[in-house]
Amino acid sequence: MGPARAELLRLPGTGPAREATALVGLHRARLHELLDTAQEAGATVVPGVVVDHVDPGDPQGRRAVVHAGEQAWEADLVVGADGVRSVVRGAVQPGRVAGYSGYSSWRAIVPGDVGEGELRQYWGPHAEFGHLGTAAGETYWYGYVRTAAGTRFSDEHAAASRRFASWAGVVRELIATTPNDAVMRHDVYALPVTGEPYEVGRAVLVGDAAHAMLPTMGQGVATALEDAATLSLLVPDGTARAGLGDALARYDDVRRPRCEAMSRMSTASGAIGAHLGPGRRQRIRNALMGAVPASLTSRGATSVMSWSPPA
Repeated sequence: MGPARAELLRLPGTGPAREATALVGLHRARLHELLDTAQEAGATVVPGVVVDHVDPGDPQGRRAVVHAGEQAWEADLVVGADGVRSVVRGAVQPGRVAGYSGYSSWRAIVPGDVGEGELRQYWGPHAEFGHLGTAAGETYWYGYVRTAAGTRFSDEHAAASRRFASWAGVVRELIATTPNDAVMRHDVYALPVTGEPYEVGRAVLVGDAAHAMLPTMGQGVATALEDAATLSLLVPDGTARAGLGDALARYDDVRRPRCEAMSRMSTASGAIGAHLGPGRRQRIRNALMGAVPASLTSRGATSVMSWSPPA
């Protein structure tokens, strides 16, 4: 929504078109609970380990080695799922580091259903606010705003309240009803698109370690799950040594073009949304978006969001 709080676009709530635009909220803690399932299946989970560096090895020869202080583990395959500041990426793509986007995001989860659990977004100059249901009786909200690098607030809740004090009533109410200690803030970093492979030797990158992108399309976790599903299909347990290199190369061929395109689209989405400045630009954007049929937007979303695992 723009400064006048007029509705710009309402996407289909039912039917096939809804499948392309629906977002499903999942609390991160519940995703982490899947590690318990992994342990039940025989995996060994070692928490609290800080990895220093990785020797990626050779897919047809020596095994990879993960170094953490005085400890070291040999591995047939190292999957770098260690986020935007990935240590594994240092072995796969030396020198490629994430840069500050110029934006930071407040986040919180509060009891109660808001907006029937569906995603609702509100736009303003250099800012965006959104909320989404994550489970029965639970709502996630975020406030994404332009912020100078290194900014610190003594009271994050109060800072968020001030920043959105003139926004729609539901925005102000959500922040006001959030306990002070439930509000957190994260600076947003993103990786440049360089065309470098996501794999080398016996090491491979997934998720933000490979393609940290702006959150303006809400596809960060979605693409990470796609990565994991693809990798599990292309590199199943027991992949022969002779075939590992080909399997990882295939993973890169399948995933990198899609994720690089998604990263570029996230940047473009931010340019017309949360990153757009004030004044005439807002009015022009609002008028153009108000003129776009929802059906056309849904068809565009289908072409972007639709994904099937490799055969």
